[in-house]
Amino acid sequence: MVLKTVTTFLSTVPTRPTRVYEYKNILMNVCIFILVMEMCERLCFYGLTGSIKVLFNKSFGYSSFQSSALTNVLPSFVYLTPLLGGYIADEHWGRFKTIAIFGFVYLAGVTLMSYSVHPGNENKNLFMFSCFGLLALGSGGIKANVVTLGGDQFNDKNPDHVVQKEQFFNYFYWAINIGAGISFGYIAQMATNGSGAIPAEYGFFWSFTICAIALTLALTVFLGASGRYILYPASGGTMGIFFDVYKKSLTHSLQGYVILVGVISMIVGFTLSVGGAFVEDDGLNKNLAISGCACAAVGIVLTGGCCINTDWVGQSGERNEGDQQLNDEAAERKKDDMMLGLDDDGPSEKAILDAKELWRVLPPVLCSTSFWVAYSQMSGNFYAQSCQMNLYIGDNTQLNAAVLQIGDCIAIVLCIPLFDSFLYPFIERCKGSKFTLLQKMACGFLVSTAAVMAAAVIEIKRRESGVVEFTTAEKSYSNCAPIVDSDNPDTCAQDSEGFMGKKTCMSNLSVFWMAIPYFLIGVSEVLISVQVYELCYTEIPMEMRSSAQAINLFTTGLASAVAAGITVSFQVDIPNDLNNGHLERPYFAVAGLQFITFIVFIIVVRPISLSFHSPLSRFSREQSLSNLTVTLSRILLKPTLKIRHPNT
Repeated sequence: MVLKTVTTFLSTVPTRPTRVYEYKNILMNVCIFILVMEMCERLCFYGLTGSIKVLFNKSFGYSSFQSSALTNVLPSFVYLTPLLGGYIADEHWGRFKTIAIFGFVYLAGVTLMSYSVHPGNENKNLFMFSCFGLLALGSGGIKANVVTLGGDQFNDKNPDHVVQKEQFFNYFYWAINIGAGISFGYIAQMATNGSGAIPAEYGFFWSFTICAIALTLALTVFLGASGRYILYPASGGTMGIFFDVYKKSLTHSLQGYVILVGVISMIVGFTLSVGGAFVEDDGLNKNLAISGCACAAVGIVLTGGCCINTDWVGQSGERNEGDQQLNDEAAERKKDDMMLGLDDDGPSEKAILDAKELWRVLPPVLCSTSFWVAYSQMSGNFYAQSCQMNLYIGDNTQLNAAVLQIGDCIAIVLCIPLFDSFLYPFIERCKGSKFTLLQKMACGFLVSTAAVMAAAVIEIKRRESGVVEFTTAEKSYSNCAPIVDSDNPDTCAQDSEGFMGKKTCMSNLSVFWMAIPYFLIGVSEVLISVQVYELCYTEIPMEMRSSAQAINLFTTGLASAVAAGITVSFQVDIPNDLNNGHLERPYFAVAGLQFITFIVFIIVVRPISLSFHSPLSRFSREQSLSNLTVTLSRILLKPTLKIRHPNT
């Protein structure tokens, strides 16, 4: 009955390239509904996953290793399914219908997850199907389309809309992190400890129920505003023509074959990483993780390297036009009024030009994989490190270490409006030109380097601080550190009633020091991830934007493969009791990766000219990134620079 009602409603919503009523402020009259939907959906998602490791371990009986593996592999599934959602939206259903249908699949999964954890009705099989099946499919299916539908609401020929669209991508990320902040700050704590009249044993049931209510609100708000949206129809064949262009290129260029090897390598790396998460044998798990990391890294390098120059795209034996000439032609054509097509002799010139646009954004998008490796430290090593620091707030209450991820959310919520209103204009006045999204990304890699280095320094200081001492030994135990089995006299581990192991004690250093790396990761996220979202919209033909966003999201899954390989490679330095290890060593490796990516990024993006769909087209390629060093030096050397009013 519900499915029939939804289907009937969707059939009454027409596709339309214009609105019945044109709003002056698109952001507040149209996109606000999309932003509220995204905020509620992210509240739901992070509320479900924030403490799910504890659920796997304590409620369903998985070992600590298996619980960690399952927790880490869930985002990989979620960031794989956007490829399906993006394809369906671009080729068949359009964005609005795709979001609605996958949204109800998502809601069904969340509802069943809540039911399956009700005390007395626990059902592990139902929960696993709902979580790794319905949740992953539904959440991933809408992710590539929500932000793209928001971008569709603006007219790039209207200067006011151009400004509002830039703000939309910023505030879209702002909405994500308001929802995530509520989840990490309250729902994750409720899930493990209960809240008020909700006892701890009902914590997961009520936290999941709240998530289901939030998702219901998200879909209600989104669908209720359907009459306000511009809804473009599915292109119906665009991706097929894109692959026709690629096949044509494959027969006349070595780069095409190298990219094919690179894509296969990335898929193999992703598969090995996900498969290794379900393997309990330490030796086999290590081999799979390292192999997956190597395959993913090779694939990223091969694919990104061949896309720096796109002359090979559409190349035939009779024609080999330069990329710059094609760029000039693309800047003049009217893309919004044309559909991709085929000439009698194969892909049309327009189809070739559009394919070039997708390929040429892959180098910066693939570079962002490095950032997501640093980002993954928050739910992995940052969490483990925090659990062995002094968690007390007050005399008797220990903080749930997962709550610290709110530091990342706070950074994003604060920095997006501050950067948009003050920092970016200030930098532009200093350098005398646009502070482009590529420049922002480059700076983001420096900040992510600083974030991981800060965590490394804090870890060294944590070990040096010694073990916290209380009059009652039980108060020294961490409630979230893993149970250890160690006879090392130097470790603080005591017998733990009810567990085949020992509890780990906390260090003297306060856990609130970890707010520094969490906050810096949030700042780098603003500088990198927000820009990639915009890049995958403004620089991509309308017919392929959902697919481009799906590729962007897939890089997060690739990052999990790389991060798993790094973590396993330093397994000896990351024991259950970190006092017997050297967690700073994998941190140094990740920080080194961030800095190397910063250098590679500057080299890779130099040939890229953002000129097709972006408001940045009025700035030359040289203004795009080659003056980055000069820009930074001007800011550093002129700290007392007076800010002039733009009209003076």
